Amino acid sequence: MASKNKPTGDFVVGLDIGYSNVKMAYGHADQDQPGLMVRPAQAAPVTSLNGNIDLKDGEHYVYLNNEQWVGFVNPGRSGVKRELHADYPSTDTYRALFNASISEVCADGRSVIDHLITGLPVKQARNVELVERLTAQLTGTHQVSPKREITVKKVTVLPQPVGTLNYIYATHPNPEILEESVLLVLDPGFFSVDWVVFRRGDIVRDSSDSSMEAMSALLDAINVEIAKDFGGNGPGRDKIEIAMQNGRNHVFLFGDEVDLGPFIEQGSNIVAPKALLNMKQQMRFLDGEAVDFVLLGGGGGNCYKSAAQQVFPRSKTLTSDRPVISNAFGYWLNHG
Repeated sequence: MASKNKPTGDFVVGLDIGYSNVKMAYGHADQDQPGLMVRPAQAAPVTSLNGNIDLKDGEHYVYLNNEQWVGFVNPGRSGVKRELHADYPSTDTYRALFNASISEVCADGRSVIDHLITGLPVKQARNVELVERLTAQLTGTHQVSPKREITVKKVTVLPQPVGTLNYIYATHPNPEILEESVLLVLDPGFFSVDWVVFRRGDIVRDSSDSSMEAMSALLDAINVEIAKDFGGNGPGRDKIEIAMQNGRNHVFLFGDEVDLGPFIEQGSNIVAPKALLNMKQQMRFLDGEAVDFVLLGGGGGNCYKSAAQQVFPRSKTLTSDRPVISNAFGYWLNHG
């Protein structure tokens, strides 16, 4: 919700273009709360859409390479292959989703974004060349439709888990405790699980890394567990992902409703501990100092909570109350 006072500060966008969802937090810097939006992270040329090419709810026409695309399409709606690799920001899919995102947050007709804040997986965020390349790519004037341009004046690129850290700081009843503690921030996304360690407010040198045991692996594990119980090949990753994106706790298989809850738990118990045990083995840089809090955000935050409590049994675990949007919201909070 926006502040009741008329906003006059810079128009700021926190943008998290993930592999499963695009998350947007947007509004003037002096607003109490930003507007929030979550959309599927897929885009495709209009000509590649399956079935009816009319826009479905939430989809957005966008312009790319002199061609009409549609952003925010559901998994399986297009014939375009899913982009799941580290060079994601250089792809047409990412560029189309970026154009659709800035067009969506400027739906009131504005043509300028003063400050856009986004993130990269932590391994990439430590690469100065990649950060500079993405900053240059997103800064400037973008042709989002044949007759509309939007200008982004300033871009900041952060390590992705910093967004969750900012959000939990802002919403915690006693942030002073966090400021004095050793914090492990986990961001389980679709492609990778990223982490960053903060010691009394400062990033611990060489403390950030990534694991590939992420939500894509979790969805595959859930599908396998369902297939074991019901036979066949299971409902498939796309159907499970769409259900989880929409907050549904079931999918349909062979015409029957299947409760996802037990299978999400089984899949999480298979995938999540591998990622976190691998991470803990790489945390020798703490020299024996205890991790006081494990902070969980990202779309897979709740799926990794149990594993985090097992791997760090004496640490307090904090999960964002808005795990899917926490990174984008935290980026927006970084405008100061």
